[in-house]
Amino acid sequence: MFKPNFSLTLRHAALALALSGLAGLASAQTLHVELNTASLGSSGFLDLQFAPANTPAVFASATISHLVGFGDLSGVSTQGNVLQNAGGFVFGNTTDYNDLYQAMAFGGKVSFDVTFGGLSDPSPAAIPSKFAVSFYGADGKTVLGDAEPDGSLMSISWQPSADAGAVSLDITDQNIANVSAVPEPSTWAMLGAGLALVGFVRRRTFAV
Repeated sequence: MFKPNFSLTLRHAALALALSGLAGLASAQTLHVELNTASLGSSGFLDLQFAPANTPAVFASATISHLVGFGDLSGVSTQGNVLQNAGGFVFGNTTDYNDLYQAMAFGGKVSFDVTFGGLSDPSPAAIPSKFAVSFYGADGKTVLGDAEPDGSLMSISWQPSADAGAVSLDITDQNIANVSAVPEPSTWAMLGAGLALVGFVRRRTFAV
């Protein structure tokens, strides 16, 4: 007859809580952005910007990778501190306006990962930098979706702090934009090891 082992059950619950906390902490600076363009018409433009809220600001960067649905990247137009690398683009915040503009066909989903980094700033008045996403019509001027006055459907702010920085999220049009956390590789390894341990504990519990 099965007899529950309450000490193991409590240990199991504590381990699950610890794993969930670690996953949330480690994924704070890398996010997965998914954009549904089905409601936007047939074609238009995607606009990505990364800029400091004010100057001078400590250095920060936003790197986009794992691009899906962008189409032909040879048609990308950039302005300011934006560089293309093998897997995507790197935005800096050293100028007031850092922009990527890409023509694309609408109707499907566009997605990418964005990773933030930068220098630490222990000042209470540390200046954030904002990564913003907008869509425009075929004329390149008409703002699409339920956007903010500045045209953005969603934005992610990088806030420098004493130990590096943190991100905050603002989604204006949830029918188009969705953002989720992306655990770092080390977090996946820890999560896998933790789940294996949970399975081992579970087997021992049922074996008692």
